[in-house]
Amino acid sequence: MSVVAFDGACFVDGPVTGVGRAFLDGLRAYAETADAECVLLVPEGCEVEPLPGVRQVEAPRGRWRRQQRLPRLLEDLRAGVLHSSVASVPLRAPCPTIATAHDLPWLHPESGERASWWRRLATARALRSAARVLAPSTMTADDVRSLPGVRAAHVVLVPHGAPAPRTPCPDPARRDGPLLVLGDDRPRKNRARVREAYRRFAGARDDAPPLRFVGPPDDYVREAEKRELLARCRAVVHASCFEGFGLPVLEALAHGAPLVCSDLPPHRELAADVACFVDPNEPESIAQGLRAVHEDAALRAHMAEAGPRRAAQLTPAHTAAAWRSVHKEVLQ
Repeated sequence: MSVVAFDGACFVDGPVTGVGRAFLDGLRAYAETADAECVLLVPEGCEVEPLPGVRQVEAPRGRWRRQQRLPRLLEDLRAGVLHSSVASVPLRAPCPTIATAHDLPWLHPESGERASWWRRLATARALRSAARVLAPSTMTADDVRSLPGVRAAHVVLVPHGAPAPRTPCPDPARRDGPLLVLGDDRPRKNRARVREAYRRFAGARDDAPPLRFVGPPDDYVREAEKRELLARCRAVVHASCFEGFGLPVLEALAHGAPLVCSDLPPHRELAADVACFVDPNEPESIAQGLRAVHEDAALRAHMAEAGPRRAAQLTPAHTAAAWRSVHKEVLQ
């Protein structure tokens, strides 16, 4: 039986959120029908929830120790393929590698993020050497293909997935929770402009729901609580300046939550007409989006009905099926 090694290097960053959570959801779905042995490489000192059908193996952590020891570990495991995020692919691997490029923010000045020389070097080499490169959105796939030395035919569009809620979506009229902002506090997440937009929205009304930011470093919540917030929030607000995908957009759709999000290509690709799109650089545009989802009952009803239907096309099972197809091609 072939061995597929999944690299859990993302778990060194702290609590499992965002794409780390999507990775675990996809791996759980993959293992349910896998015809290969699934091994999750867990960095030393990290704890990851056990998944049925997935064997956890302790792996080195740290940039240089990984480069020195990970190839030998893969040899000992007799891994047929390594499935990893792009910046974590070792420079020397004894098996084919599959690199996931979540985003390339340094190609987009609007992201406000720069990359270290090491990250750019490691990313460029991993993209050139990978047997396949997975990208979660068309924009990110195009970014990868634009880099020198990347074989365009090896870039595969594989969106992240979000599981359906465990209970039926609530009546939109009964959503009495906060305006929910999911994500960390990096500049690209645009918290300052969202706060200013909320001030303009809430300043002249008594019925404005509270604004709540959920995510590291200040307000981490477990998955069960996040699902409860998604089920009862007045709306999800995701007015980021840059995204390679936009997982909160997909989570809002899955839970039938009214959605205000920035007008970015990945968000359009995910939500189509099931969102109120705003200009992330203009607080007044964001404020208008907040007014629309709060005041327009017909708009909220449309999103509650259409969102779950759209999200049903992007589940962990869909992600796992795409992984299996890619692994099969590479292992042949």
